[in-house]
Amino acid sequence: MNSAAVSTREPIGYFSAAALRAHPERVVELSTTDKFSFAPAELADLQLAALQLRFSALVETVPVLARFAEEQGLQEISNIADGALLLLPHTLYKSYPLSAIEEGRFDRLTRWVGTLTALDLSKVDVQHCASIDDWIDALDAQSQLRLRHSSGTTGKLSFIPGSEAETYTAAMGFKRFFQGFGDEPDANVEGVGELPVIGLGHRRGAMAFARMLDSIQQHLYCGDGSRIFASQPGRFSADMLSLGGRLEYAQSRGELGKLQLAPALLARREAFLAEQAEQPRQLQAFFSMLNDRFRGQRVILTGVVPPVVDTAVAGLARGIEKIFAADSLLFLAGGPKGRKLPPDYPALVERFTGVAYPRTGFGMSESASGITRMCPRGHYHILPNIMPYLLDPQTGRMLPRSGVQTGRFGFIDIAAQLRWGGFLSGDEITLNFADAAGCGCGRLGTFIDGEVRRYSEAEGGDDKITCAGAPTVHDNALKFMQDTLQ
Repeated sequence: MNSAAVSTREPIGYFSAAALRAHPERVVELSTTDKFSFAPAELADLQLAALQLRFSALVETVPVLARFAEEQGLQEISNIADGALLLLPHTLYKSYPLSAIEEGRFDRLTRWVGTLTALDLSKVDVQHCASIDDWIDALDAQSQLRLRHSSGTTGKLSFIPGSEAETYTAAMGFKRFFQGFGDEPDANVEGVGELPVIGLGHRRGAMAFARMLDSIQQHLYCGDGSRIFASQPGRFSADMLSLGGRLEYAQSRGELGKLQLAPALLARREAFLAEQAEQPRQLQAFFSMLNDRFRGQRVILTGVVPPVVDTAVAGLARGIEKIFAADSLLFLAGGPKGRKLPPDYPALVERFTGVAYPRTGFGMSESASGITRMCPRGHYHILPNIMPYLLDPQTGRMLPRSGVQTGRFGFIDIAAQLRWGGFLSGDEITLNFADAAGCGCGRLGTFIDGEVRRYSEAEGGDDKITCAGAPTVHDNALKFMQDTLQ
């Protein structure tokens, strides 16, 4: 194995080739230099071994994976291309009927999500759950499942069945995010696990941001929450996301009068409105706390771009500028997320924080094992625990994993341990597999070339999923999952 890939510069232990093949989730712990120093053949060997390991361990315990493999006639993994047959379409993660939520049948939702994980959820008691938030809390309290959900713009949330095991890999991915590569100025960053963490967003909830703060507290700060601060101390409610999306979607289609809402959800709405009324006071208290406790100090600042910009604008309106030390660490993920932001928003964030606007990160909420930061050449390099695939959007055929290719993006996250890490997105991506000429920044391996866009936006309509292999695989898997709800 490449000696750079088993470096002992960091206090993370010595990773031999055999150790990484047996525990591929530990790839996330490698330094940034180590992660992007694998020779192509070495990385392919590790990923194939990890793919075979994960498949053999999960095919008998994750019902949806078993159904996909059966439909594809796949009994074992013989090469990396086999993975393209096992990419679970993103639509599967919201394939439950909304009636299960409206009727308060969270036992049915539990059986449904149980098809996506190796965890046994049969003993989880949800009979007293009256809302999605209640259901998520019950799963947290009674199992190792750590459900994450999407923003659900139409009101139907996607539910990703993470696990307690993944919280560690998420924390380590966060820690490595700040490290540069090779001899880049930020190749050796100190302070993660020691500096105060300022999160711009909600502290609680099951969205990826709040789950990340939980992971950071648990694994990097030894469970000590006294150094984790959030601009919104309350919960980002799954119920309110669902309600807001459904109301907006129904109104756009002229169907608002036909919308049926559960009484528990309407009651939760009143509580949410009361919480919203408190937000201006909470935000003012947050700014006062920053001024009193952290002005001029080095901190870790983290958030998704829109709420970071919103906080910067609100702070500047109060006359707050350059509040943190210039060498603070700034973790930004995602883009505008459909929001129209001020054209000079990076400069606004810099004025408020006093920290140079960083290269942003790219990741998928379906992978909790880390976000890759844009390199100095402006590219997002694919982390070694992510096995990328591109499919032809019309035929579902896997495109060559060489040269420069454009297609529907899918991946298998070999760091996922108790769920199948295969995922087929709704995104069009151009990948440079770097087998001819690399990026130029020194990193080895595949990188994203250009913008990421949604197929639904590109085609002016619904996103139709076409899987690799048999065309009925997705429909049959969907029917299988829905049958569990009966």
